[in-house]
Amino acid sequence: MNAKLNSLHTSRFHYPALEGFRGVAILLVVIHQNFTFPHVFFFGGLGVDLFFVLSGFLITEILLNSVEHPHFLKNFYLRRILRIFPLYYLILIICLILLPLISSLKVHSDYYVKNQIFLWTYLQNWLFIFKEPYGDKILLHTWPIVVEEQFYLLWPLIILFLKKPIRLLAFMLALLIAVGTTRYILWNLNIRDLAYSSLYTFTRIDGICIGSMVAILQKIYPQFIHGFTGFIVLSLAIFNFLFYFVNYKEGFILPYLAITGYTTFTVLFGIFVYDLVNKQTVLFQKIFQNRILMFLGKISYGIYVFHWPINVLILDFFIERLQKLNINSFWATGISGIGVSVIAVIISTFSYHYFEKPFLRLKNRFT
Repeated sequence: MNAKLNSLHTSRFHYPALEGFRGVAILLVVIHQNFTFPHVFFFGGLGVDLFFVLSGFLITEILLNSVEHPHFLKNFYLRRILRIFPLYYLILIICLILLPLISSLKVHSDYYVKNQIFLWTYLQNWLFIFKEPYGDKILLHTWPIVVEEQFYLLWPLIILFLKKPIRLLAFMLALLIAVGTTRYILWNLNIRDLAYSSLYTFTRIDGICIGSMVAILQKIYPQFIHGFTGFIVLSLAIFNFLFYFVNYKEGFILPYLAITGYTTFTVLFGIFVYDLVNKQTVLFQKIFQNRILMFLGKISYGIYVFHWPINVLILDFFIERLQKLNINSFWATGISGIGVSVIAVIISTFSYHYFEKPFLRLKNRFT
């Protein structure tokens, strides 16, 4: 095996600032979902892409540092199972089995109940593309979880197969170009039965690619991003300008995020991750090591899992009640958004300490 890969040690690093950065990611997602002002919080959905960048970086670093361990695959898979499975399957049990039994809730979850085999097997991102969700969409938010789970399944095997870091870097770069090209081609094909609103659940992995590439570069060429940050940013600017002129010629029918946006923002997120990992900017360290952001980052998985079902169940009810008290729509929406967000944080805090932690402690057996 390549000497550089052989030299990687098995220690696991902890980056407090990345915990805070994860807190920013979950804040973006919650604001985007719980406050129905799409013209203001449109880009909050990029919190998912920030999660992807963080996962790509942290998982790739863990894999590169432990690839020589005799129980490399077993340990990795078991640790991921202990982190992801318990809470994921808990929310499936709640939404697919328990909630339908409570008729007074009037939750229209037939789509998920009828197609639940895809959810139990982490395949709903493909289901959503060819069979567009309808009803209350109470489990629509699970697609990023399964995209990451598919990444966890395949990436360790690819690392074992390709072995050399430079090959891994080339693979991820090629994959990044491929998914962007695929989005553009599929958009132009305008396939009749393809659910374009769900299309990006299988092509929106730019963040995973970028995060993984940052981790690989950190190992084989630690100063690359620092030395070429200006060039990278300039290239992104040129890329976006070119898209603007092409879109202008096409009558502004091309979707910005799908063609250039996801890639642009995830590269910028990747630069931020590099900066935080290498502690290059003192101000960023202070901002992202804020206790509140780190706390939200620690329980972010729970917040992500619970926030949307809570939204579906009670947000509209809260808004209607407040409007009956003669509170205008703007304030009713804002107050209700804060309310459901606080409920999600409280439930996630209890979940982390009393449900997730017992499973997390078991991870120490597989290091």
